[in-house]
Amino acid sequence: MDHAEQYASAAERHYFDGDFLHGDGRLPNADYHFGFAVECALKSLMLRYLGATMGPKPNGKFAKGPWSLGEDGKAQEYSHMPKFIDGIRLLAEGRAGARLTTALDALSAFDRWSVDQRYLDGSDADPTTVESRRAVAYDIIDLHQLALLGERLP
Repeated sequence: MDHAEQYASAAERHYFDGDFLHGDGRLPNADYHFGFAVECALKSLMLRYLGATMGPKPNGKFAKGPWSLGEDGKAQEYSHMPKFIDGIRLLAEGRAGARLTTALDALSAFDRWSVDQRYLDGSDADPTTVESRRAVAYDIIDLHQLALLGERLP
């Protein structure tokens, strides 16, 4: 299984785990999984359709995540959200359909999401925010599945 497929599989797994936890009222962990679902689906899209790679970087080092050459000729690695959201917007510029543009605009729901949530006590999990992120995660997963079916970005 290649990296794009692994990210796609992880995206669905995280989304379904998040949805299960959301239904059980476990909002902090649901929120965490929704963020990773989006991150993994976007990385799969970057690798499949937006020119990112997992190959060795120009300096010969292996990448830990998708990367592409920036305008400065240096490798731009896409680690975790929300850090790489601007990067995916640049990669998608001029290539994307309206559906991806709309989905990228909705990513503002994750502006304050962080992989570091795993270290927090979860007391700041806001039900409205988690529901918003759940909806965005659903849309991104749906967009990803449509792209796979049509073999192009919708």
